[in-house]
This record gives sequence, C-alpha cells and structure tokens, in this order.
Amino acid sequence: MMIEMGSSNTLIQSMVPDHLRGRVMSVYSMVFMGMAPFGSLLAGAAADRVGAPWTVAAGGVICVCAAGVFWSFLPRIRIGARRLIVAQQMAAGDPPQEMTGGSLELEPSK
Repeated sequence: MMIEMGSSNTLIQSMVPDHLRGRVMSVYSMVFMGMAPFGSLLAGAAADRVGAPWTVAAGGVICVCAAGVFWSFLPRIRIGARRLIVAQQMAAGDPPQEMTGGSLELEPSK
C-alpha cells in the first residue's frame, strides 16, 4: 500500500502541469481518503444483510476483476503517461518497444 501511494503521488505530480497541481492533488486526496467512509458503510450494510464472509469474498472478487480490467488497459495507460511526462520535459523519448508490448499507437490498427 505504501508503494502504491508513493508511486501514485509521484506520477500524478510529475504528469500534471504546474498551474493545476494543487487542484489535482486536492481532488486525488479527496477521492483517495474521502471515499473510504462510504466504502466502509457499504461493506457494513452488505455484511449485515448477507454476512461478513460473503461480503469479504465479494470484495475480493471485485478487486480481482478490477485488477484484470486495469491490466488489460495498462499498455495504453503506460504509453499515455510516458508521453505526458516527456511533454513536461522530465524524461527523454518514448519507452522502448518491449515496455509497451507492441505498437506505440494509442489507437488500435485498422
């Protein structure tokens, strides 16, 4: 969790233009920390209805499904993020072909 938080914070601050950084970080903080009480309320209500073991199992299934969706979009996200960082002149050039898993195009070939 600490690695994820540090990595996310670093990437967001690297990719966002200077004049928007404060606004973006405030929205990120609100979403990251402010949604936890709502998730806890939802999990508590679900545990009250169907039981804690089923609620935890459903949460695990949802997390695995969300990870699968994220994994399928990761090559395109990585390319777009790299281009934003290069546009900010914080790194040099496009990533190597082997990092992207294929073409450097954002849209699939027709």
